[in-house]
Amino acid sequence: MGETPLSPELIRPAASTDPAETFAAAARLIERAAGIVGAANVSAADDVDDYLDAYALGDRRTFLPGGAVRPAEAEQVQAVVRAAGELGVPLWPIGRGKNLGYGGPAPRVPGSVVIDLTRMNRVLTVDDQTAYAIVEPGVSFFELHDELLQRGSRLWASVPDLGWGSVVGNALERGYGYTAHGDHQQFVCGLEVVLPSGELIRTGMGALPGSEAWPLYRGGFGPGLEGLFMQSNLGIVTKMGVWLMPRPERFAACRIAIDSEEALPQLVDAMRELKLDGTVDGVVNAANAVGVAAGMSPRERWYGGDGVVPDDVVRLLADDLGIGLWNVKCAFYGSDALLDLKEQRLRGAIAAIPGSTVIVHRYDGTASADEVEPVDHFAAGIPGMLLAEGVRWRANGTGGAHIGLCPVSPLTGEHVVEASRIMRTHIEAAGFDYIGGWLGTARHAVNVLMIFFDAADPVEAEKVRVAFSELVPLLAAKGYGEYRAHLEFMDTVAAQFSWNDGALLEFVRTLKQAVDPQGILAPGKQGIWPR
Repeated sequence: MGETPLSPELIRPAASTDPAETFAAAARLIERAAGIVGAANVSAADDVDDYLDAYALGDRRTFLPGGAVRPAEAEQVQAVVRAAGELGVPLWPIGRGKNLGYGGPAPRVPGSVVIDLTRMNRVLTVDDQTAYAIVEPGVSFFELHDELLQRGSRLWASVPDLGWGSVVGNALERGYGYTAHGDHQQFVCGLEVVLPSGELIRTGMGALPGSEAWPLYRGGFGPGLEGLFMQSNLGIVTKMGVWLMPRPERFAACRIAIDSEEALPQLVDAMRELKLDGTVDGVVNAANAVGVAAGMSPRERWYGGDGVVPDDVVRLLADDLGIGLWNVKCAFYGSDALLDLKEQRLRGAIAAIPGSTVIVHRYDGTASADEVEPVDHFAAGIPGMLLAEGVRWRANGTGGAHIGLCPVSPLTGEHVVEASRIMRTHIEAAGFDYIGGWLGTARHAVNVLMIFFDAADPVEAEKVRVAFSELVPLLAAKGYGEYRAHLEFMDTVAAQFSWNDGALLEFVRTLKQAVDPQGILAPGKQGIWPR
């Protein structure tokens, strides 16, 4: 069975349509779509600046849309999809377009029409008894949080680092938050989906008329389909059930720090065991000292020289900020008696690591955002924008940008350290600071490399492109595959998943051909192209 990476050039078929024809067809679709969603809710190709990649590696117009359509309901989505099929226009669906660092709202194929679901921003149901909500794709984490407060709900939503994104979009891209429900894909139950034909389906128990178990039981009758629509171009999700967390009596937001790189394996292994035995409830969020500093101020605060920030300066900034060389945030929930036991277990496990410190803050489950320290909001599902200024690290101006590299490994000290070593060695050789971290569930780690760069500097942007292109196969050779990718690298990442001569990719392409033979929906997403 072949295990050599596939050729990215073979994944993407040769373009069969002249780009000028694609843009011309897009213009015809925009004209027709105006009659479906209203003229105020379409944008022509000369008015798409809001749909460009804000952090592009070079020319922002490389992935230029042919226009945008903003439907307000599923029936309008269906009508636009059917019209796109008739005209042969590729569509690029987005929830809120905030997937920055991965291409944002820009489409993979130039000339595609962005189908922007931002206007579909209703929280349709909140059920306090069985702890779920049903939301549309335009609902942001801020909006869901506010809706729960306004309803006086006992439920919390898990939130990622930036609250402006789509609840649906984040889950479908397998994003993370930090409460006990932080692995967002695991808490999706029940989808409504517009297929490439324009047909509307509901998954699982949603296919049974009148069933109230649609957002409660994934199985339904027959194959489970939710996973087919994650990181997918097989349909457009218009409603999603999401399980929510009942407000706890009390919660503890924990910060752990170590003062040496040598202790990282012990820290990783300790956090795994604390997750496996149920001491830590939420997703573990780890960052190195430079990563923490980057979220707080521009680089010049500590270092204005050329090259990467030297190790002695890193130690100085860590001391200045009162942090470690590696830092973990995590949380647990329950009564004070339960928190006492969990905190005792946590402190005992971490005390065995030389140079470690633990800080634990406890709060009532009813505490408001003002009563919880901003750095602890993650534990309470309170959305914010604390890390939005991180792009200023490398370029304290309009050119500040980032791109994310996130290979998955087992959550063991050996693997996390090896992934970190590969990424740090390579990115520092390219002249960029190693801004690293990892997200830990009980068993796997998403190893995070944030590459901050000046998008206004074409030389710097090209260095990022080259370094990223080289890192993907280097990491894959060790068994560390990306779990998501920027538009420019989707084919490169897909090419690494080559077991048995790329059998998985071929299977998904077979599905794509069956449901979308014209390749209308998001062609090329995750390296899935029409045949």
